[in-house]
Amino acid sequence: MDPRSRTILTAALVILSALNSTSFAADEGWVPLFDGKTLEGWTVRGGFATYKVEDGTIVGSTAEGSSNTFLCKGDYKDFELELEVKCDPALNSGVQVRSHVYGKDDPDPKNRQRAGVVYGPQFEIARKATGTAAQVYDEGRRGKWLNEIQPEAKGAFKDDDWNHYRIVVQGDRYRSWINGIAASDFTDPMDDHGFIGLQVHGIAKGQGPYQVRWRNVRIRELSSGEAAAAPTPPEGFRAIFNGRDLTGWEGSPLYWSAEDGCLTGKADGTLKFNRFITWRGGIVKNFELRLKVKVSPTGNSGLQYRGTERPDLGESVVTGYQCDVVANRPDYNGMLYEERGRRILAHTGEQVVIDTQGQPWVVGNLPLKAFLPGEWHDYRVLVEGNRHRHWIDGHPTVDLIDLDEQGRKLEGVLAVQVHVGPPMKIQYRDVFLKSLPDDLALTPADKAPIPPDAPKVAPQGQDKPRAVDAK
Repeated sequence: MDPRSRTILTAALVILSALNSTSFAADEGWVPLFDGKTLEGWTVRGGFATYKVEDGTIVGSTAEGSSNTFLCKGDYKDFELELEVKCDPALNSGVQVRSHVYGKDDPDPKNRQRAGVVYGPQFEIARKATGTAAQVYDEGRRGKWLNEIQPEAKGAFKDDDWNHYRIVVQGDRYRSWINGIAASDFTDPMDDHGFIGLQVHGIAKGQGPYQVRWRNVRIRELSSGEAAAAPTPPEGFRAIFNGRDLTGWEGSPLYWSAEDGCLTGKADGTLKFNRFITWRGGIVKNFELRLKVKVSPTGNSGLQYRGTERPDLGESVVTGYQCDVVANRPDYNGMLYEERGRRILAHTGEQVVIDTQGQPWVVGNLPLKAFLPGEWHDYRVLVEGNRHRHWIDGHPTVDLIDLDEQGRKLEGVLAVQVHVGPPMKIQYRDVFLKSLPDDLALTPADKAPIPPDAPKVAPQGQDKPRAVDAK
């Protein structure tokens, strides 16, 4: 054999071996739901739209006057589901999970009248302009959206093209990604098992025909407590909590643990001072932090940043800036507090400038909203130079400029808190951090004017709760 041919053959064998091993690792535990040839094992429910196999894809076609129709399979509890879908832009569709069908023997007489109708959570398939692709709708039952979609995902759907959906359902938590972009993440206790269904939406007479296509449909069932693959961080971010254990974090195991994929803090009401768990991945200076937070109704916690560790004040004590997480006071939830320092710097709903002497002044107001405890909320902290901004569920809570050279800090540690007071539980997950350039300019005093009639930020203990603004 020619030496060059031998070299080429050897290289090809190495590449083939690598591809085979990668495929095996990537596909471990996955089962195809569609073999690319037949619809064996699938059942049509609901209306009378049609399904067929064509060129290795499932093709669903509308039928005039038909109600919503579903191609259904299995009974699944916890799982990861992946598929690709292409839908006529004039049509919308969806993927049912943990779904059911009303029967003639349903105990509710209204439901008996709807025998044959499919109901349950549906991950939406819809053209880009709707901004709802991969959002979740309660089909045939509550008739409403179950969640808000992530802003980054609103334009992720590609019209007239194939779209990759990833859906993870585990316990009462539902998550979705579309073309690699996180879309939905919420909890709902209504269903714990049911079939998967591929929808052809009903159309009126004189419309259509339209088609929707699916391919590469596969599932990986998850055992109780088994961790699904970690969510993909947004572009430019990195995950700083692995969802499995406290690797990379340091705090007392009396208060902190990894529970249900969450960084979890608990206090029994006997704390004498606040305790923290600190991220050991480095110092933060200019950054953006995004994470999901759930606090118990009596809970009080905070996202500590640019902090200073103070073991002289007690075990696991961290001082410094804090984005508060407060269950029962809307004008504290999301505010900017300085732990063991200048204390309240900006209540939630305030735009603030801290003058060179350390006095914070209210220079503007933001609408004040309430965010229910016991539910997951998206918190976002953006710190650029001496400007600090916080958001909850995309709603701005604080915008502050710190001109106090003696009191402010421009770098420090990142930590989270359990608070003295009533028994509490705080959980953090999907903790993503983006580092920004160290040399971002500081906002000078002439760019942060304080109006002559600006009121002082009311000090802690002298501030009265502010009412939530009317919708």
